[in-house]
Amino acid sequence: MRSLVVYYLDGKWFGEEATYKRSGSGYYREYTRIDIPQSKAEIKRFAAEHRYKIEWRGEIPEEAATVAT
Repeated sequence: MRSLVVYYLDGKWFGEEATYKRSGSGYYREYTRIDIPQSKAEIKRFAAEHRYKIEWRGEIPEEAATVAT
């Protein structure tokens, strides 16, 4: 399962796909910015459809506050 890193900044949701890459004897995470829906419920649905595990980062606003913007 891939990771979807989600954060909220300046009134907009941002998402980054985190994939593990091999490097020598270990691994590192590579991030790729992707377009995601703009509500928490839609983000959860999007993640389930695309088989992402969500990692919420930073301050996550209440649902009522994000709908109003």
